[in-house]
Amino acid sequence: MFDLNYTLSKSIDLASNSESDRYWNGLIQNTWFPGQNRAVSDFDTLHALNFYGVWQLPFGRGHKIGGSWSRGLDALLGGWQITGTWRQTSGLPTYVSNDQRWPTNWEVDAWATPNGKPIPPVVNAKNAMGIDGTRSPNLWADPQAAFNAFHYTPAGEVGLRNSIRGQGYFGIDSSLSKTFSMPWNEGHKLQIRWESFNLTNTIRFDPTSNSFDGAGGLLNEPTFGKLTGQLGAPRQMQFALRYIF
Repeated sequence: MFDLNYTLSKSIDLASNSESDRYWNGLIQNTWFPGQNRAVSDFDTLHALNFYGVWQLPFGRGHKIGGSWSRGLDALLGGWQITGTWRQTSGLPTYVSNDQRWPTNWEVDAWATPNGKPIPPVVNAKNAMGIDGTRSPNLWADPQAAFNAFHYTPAGEVGLRNSIRGQGYFGIDSSLSKTFSMPWNEGHKLQIRWESFNLTNTIRFDPTSNSFDGAGGLLNEPTFGKLTGQLGAPRQMQFALRYIF
């Protein structure tokens, strides 16, 4: 059994929060001109693909192969099942922070404004040379060129919101399980499970970790574009034992 689904969507608003809760993004900066905030939502996901499957291996008593096996052989080779899920999305939005300049609203800072110079493409470099001379994950392969493409937002304006797309989510989870029929009652079963989350141990950087709490905005030129967080978690495994009656 399997299922595959795809979603095409677009969300636009004046203010919203992503799941990582950048609280200042959920506020209107200029109440006289709220339309200045208009952009794709913090949680906008243009493409989303999901797949899941369950495969009960056709081996053992009651199956196509091994239907006449002895109880001992069936206990060893029969009753295995594989399940898996695959989830992937397109890039998630983020922005460049204006960092503590408050050009329009003293309570809510603005986003930075492009100054007309070419903005390098976002490549989510895993080992980029930062402006501070150290290597680390970064939105750009050349953070200095990206930094030079923005300037502080003038008074009365709010800057450019959610103008950058970083990486999206990717994850493969899997499970291998086996069910034993109890010799005293076939209605009683013992199931062992081995489950893996992020099976491929794939790293996708959270684009919002670039500018969260001013970590990568204009005020902090040395760390501009530096990525400090991961979407999801590193690979995790767990084992389970279940008795069914």
